Amino acid sequence: MKGSMPNPLDFFAAPRNFVQPILPGWVFGSVTNINEQNSSAPDTEREVVAAQSYGRQLGRVMDALAILIVDLPKEKQDATAFEEFTKIHREINDIKAQAAARRLDRIVADLATLKETKPEEYERLAASLREVLKGAQ
Repeated sequence: MKGSMPNPLDFFAAPRNFVQPILPGWVFGSVTNINEQNSSAPDTEREVVAAQSYGRQLGRVMDALAILIVDLPKEKQDATAFEEFTKIHREINDIKAQAAARRLDRIVADLATLKETKPEEYERLAASLREVLKGAQ
């Protein structure tokens, strides 16, 4: 109404235009941007990365280089670059081992749940695991 007093609660009204990031700094999906600016064959590179990720490619190169370093004479292995590489390679392998242990811990917990909730399924899987583990020794 014209001439009426303003509502004192209008001060608390939501703004008409409000933009706020939900998860600032988070990225979902690939952050790799392959285009003509950074690749001579972006379509080919996208196919390669879809089949073998950069991490997998880099891991294979690191594993091969680690073998070559071990075959070097001891005095050449002590070069700072090789020492730094060996340190990084060891740290990455430790991270991979810890991740594998966590995955196995989850499997153990899942098996315990199955044992209680679906004993037949548990027995089937336990027998399969025993067979696989027998062959691994």
